[in-house]
Amino acid sequence: MSDFSALHVAVLQPGARLHYAVPTILQRAGMLQRLYTDCANIGFLRQVERVWPSDLQPAPLRRLFGRKLPSEIPASKVRQVRFAVGRDLLTRSVTRNTQKQNASSALLHRALRESFGGANTIYTVLVNEDLEFCRAAKERGCRIVHEAMSSPEIGLVRHAEHARYVGNERCESLDEIERGRDRDRQKYAVADLILAPSQFVREAVIALGAEKSKVAVVPYGIDSRWLALSSNPTRGRILFVGKVGLLKSSHYLAEATRKLMGRGISCDVRAVGPQDADVKNDALFAGPTYLGQIPRAEIHREYTTADIFVLPSLCEGMAMVTLEAMAAGLPVITTPNAGSAVRDGIDGLIVPARNAAALADAIEKILTDRSLRETMSRNARERAAAFTWECYEERLIGALSKISSASSAA
Repeated sequence: MSDFSALHVAVLQPGARLHYAVPTILQRAGMLQRLYTDCANIGFLRQVERVWPSDLQPAPLRRLFGRKLPSEIPASKVRQVRFAVGRDLLTRSVTRNTQKQNASSALLHRALRESFGGANTIYTVLVNEDLEFCRAAKERGCRIVHEAMSSPEIGLVRHAEHARYVGNERCESLDEIERGRDRDRQKYAVADLILAPSQFVREAVIALGAEKSKVAVVPYGIDSRWLALSSNPTRGRILFVGKVGLLKSSHYLAEATRKLMGRGISCDVRAVGPQDADVKNDALFAGPTYLGQIPRAEIHREYTTADIFVLPSLCEGMAMVTLEAMAAGLPVITTPNAGSAVRDGIDGLIVPARNAAALADAIEKILTDRSLRETMSRNARERAAAFTWECYEERLIGALSKISSASSAA
């Protein structure tokens, strides 16, 4: 393994994305210098959590308390931004976007004030709101690693779909989207390394102006325990997991469901995930059964009793739910835009985005060809084994070795 002693990394991460996998991996490799976050299982907030009954906590506070740091990360390396949204956090009026913006701002100010804790490399999962911060860090001699969690096209995709279905979901204006894309371009120019979770994201980042040599594909991973789930599929049960809405193409899945019913195909399409209150009453989404958000144990049961998994998303970074489904032995039907590890015709089927007819055809094909379904099921589980957290760790460290070599030579 390469020598990473010259790489001292400060991670900027509001939220608990990937269960703090990145700082944990960096700590194991001896590279973590600081973690700037808004976790809640250390310090003052931990004491508040212990004395405040969970059923009396405002929803934003419960979400914050749910961010638990892995024990591998020493508290001495963590810089926690307390109550990043101030007193508003204790009310029900604050939105998740407001929390995220305030948390990001607080993290950036503290990291800059502390000179990144002596780090010589900044690892940021922020989109482009840290552009000025990254420029300041570069001026102080730091290298910048930017993780592009999703395609920079996501704003345009959402806007285009919203224009087709006015009245469903709020959308940014084109001017706002273009300003964001311009900041994306500038962020790519500042970064020394850009990590993309899928080839779909890599291509979009390069198309927006990033240098090809800067962009590395590092797919995410899943807990290997997913591979141990015992599958007991219910024939005809189709599973979708994700936020019900236009971006995930829930309306196209609904249309495909209605087409299958019209063909006399027996199927039970089940959608698990958060949704707007009016979805069940909107004819656009009629067809599937909407279960809403359910406990993790019940999600496992949904995976193991499903026959096929479907995610017809319009734009993703790398949809983790597709990996979970594959690990559970489910053939996956998805789009090229989902950034999945699915191989067309091997682990499942890839269909064009925004095409309910193609989606219905793919579902019918696997439902009616049981031999194909069983072959894809075996292949899917084998494929998922190449995308565990251990594999992600190896790929991430390999990508970081590129700038590590430059750091050692400096």
